[in-house]
Amino acid sequence: MLHSNGARIDNGILRIDRKFLTGMRLYAEHIGTPFMTIHPELDADNQPMDMVDVPCKDLGFEVMTIKKNATPQSTTALLSKQIACSRLVYGGGFDSCQIAQRLGVPYVLVLEYDLRTQITVSAIQVKSLARRAIRSMRCIKHYISHDIPAMRGAHALHCNGYPVYDESRKFNSNQLLYLDSRMSANMVITERQLDERLRRRSRRPLRLLFSGRYEKLKGADDAVRVALECLKRGRDIELHTYGQGALRDTMLGLARESPIADRIHVHDPILYPELVRRARDFDLFVCCHIQSDPSCTYLESFGAGLPIVGYANRMWQRLSATSNSGYASPIGRPSAVADNVDRLIADGDMLAEMSRRARAFALKHTFENEFSLRTDAITKYLTDAR
Repeated sequence: MLHSNGARIDNGILRIDRKFLTGMRLYAEHIGTPFMTIHPELDADNQPMDMVDVPCKDLGFEVMTIKKNATPQSTTALLSKQIACSRLVYGGGFDSCQIAQRLGVPYVLVLEYDLRTQITVSAIQVKSLARRAIRSMRCIKHYISHDIPAMRGAHALHCNGYPVYDESRKFNSNQLLYLDSRMSANMVITERQLDERLRRRSRRPLRLLFSGRYEKLKGADDAVRVALECLKRGRDIELHTYGQGALRDTMLGLARESPIADRIHVHDPILYPELVRRARDFDLFVCCHIQSDPSCTYLESFGAGLPIVGYANRMWQRLSATSNSGYASPIGRPSAVADNVDRLIADGDMLAEMSRRARAFALKHTFENEFSLRTDAITKYLTDAR
């Protein structure tokens, strides 16, 4: 299994993201065959927030890291050795698909970003139009020369989210669509909790939530602009954000423009279990994502019974129509998102209905259900590969 999650091994101790470790231990329980996970070496200066240290002997699976300073030749040699003795390769990266094809080993390619999202991610921080064009062309070139052949040669494609699922079917019809999140069934707000929250709604401000990276791709600053617009219109709302990133100071500056003190709060990040608990006390999630990535945010918000108002990126546009649990507005227009907040303030019955639909959708797509889709498929592929 090849992953983009960074990892580090020091003296037999693995440092890894907690969410990833939980998932891999479940894989070890369910697929019933030994496996190895392969990762890029963890960047000590850019680590996810929720990291854990675990003795490698206690993992239940093997782990290997690719050193940051490794040459392409040494990486290929290292991966070739591991892939040659494998029954199945799952994931992608490090030219693993090309190596598997050369060695005649079946592989399942896991996809997350479609081409337009890759281009958006590569160019969003670049101000020069010429440099943005160069980066975009590099993405297109890599897509044509590497990604398309990898998709065509794969035993199957596992597609995280609608955009890449729709795009990749042109190259391989053996697809599995899944919606990734950390929201297990026992984390979903109960019907009783949701009913109680809805009963209290009219007695307090409408509580808006944003959580995630404070970055442009996630629209974190525009979430604050939505709240500002609502307050300037005289709406009785408050916004709380939880996260970290380069836009923190910008968001704090915007919050100080609030016409009502103490209605916009920009918080530091909190651990996921605490975020799950707090989210149940909100009414609406503001999701101004520019990129069309299959963010966990969507299902995790639904799991708290929160409808979503946000930008009509390709992921949310499809998901909002499928779930009927929120509204999608043109990208780059916080005022249009605020219009949809207005709609839900004015129509409490619709807010309640969308909240219940969000919860129902989350229950259909819990971590357990989506995980079983993937592990059942892997088990079948392993049987086919014998």
